[in-house]
Amino acid sequence: MFKFNSALMGSLALHVVLGAVLLISFDFHSVPQQIEISAPNFQPIEAVVVDQKTIENQLKRIEQQKEAERQKELQKQRDEARRKREAEQRRQDEARKKQRQIEDKKRREQAAADAKERERKAQEEAQRKENERKQRELERRAAQERERKAREKREAEEQARKEAERKQQEQKELQEMERLMQEQLQAEQAARSQQRQKHVLTETERYTALINAKIVQNWYTDDSMIGKSCRINIRLSSTGFVIQVRVIEGDRVVCTTGEQAIRRAGDMPMSSDPDVYNKLRDITFNFGF
Repeated sequence: MFKFNSALMGSLALHVVLGAVLLISFDFHSVPQQIEISAPNFQPIEAVVVDQKTIENQLKRIEQQKEAERQKELQKQRDEARRKREAEQRRQDEARKKQRQIEDKKRREQAAADAKERERKAQEEAQRKENERKQRELERRAAQERERKAREKREAEEQARKEAERKQQEQKELQEMERLMQEQLQAEQAARSQQRQKHVLTETERYTALINAKIVQNWYTDDSMIGKSCRINIRLSSTGFVIQVRVIEGDRVVCTTGEQAIRRAGDMPMSSDPDVYNKLRDITFNFGF
């Protein structure tokens, strides 16, 4: 906008100067001092003639000045454009320089990262090989340990088998011995049991007869009870004391007299042998004619 206004103002100024030159170019001294007017005849007025060459020279100088101003303005524009191009070139050079610096930095960082990655992979490979070596060593030791345990197991199984056979043989011999001893013991026990049973039976029969005799001694009867009977159960203590008397069934008179006979008898004869007592503790008597 400023450049356009400067050009416009310059053009207007040139036109003003041109107008002034044209005015100054007139020869005012050639104008007659008096104009005689005769009536009624008129005479033509003498015109002032301007020097055409002078005007052309003036115009040429003005055109030259305009051309110089235009060239100056063009040169100024070219200089400004050159300065802009140079500034843009410097900016682009600076940008390219910064870009190269950034790219160089990225390349250095990438190279460092690649070196670090190669080092990491090398360490991983070395660690992998070391782990494989350790794994192989562990497997070798594990195989040796399995073989040792298997051998010990076979030896232990063989020893256990032999020990089991020995114990089995001993067990058979012991069982045979125990069987023989058991048979002998059973025979002895059977003999003793049989002898004991005979003794208990004999004693039971004897004490039963004694108890029965004692009750009969205290039983009062008459002819009205002929052909009648009664069953009475009694329970005795280990001393022969009558704990309970219970009529089971029978004639009322016979049952009453029988119960009275038991109570009058008091304590019954009783063996100190537990086996005999167990057979006599609960007995039933039949009263009747």
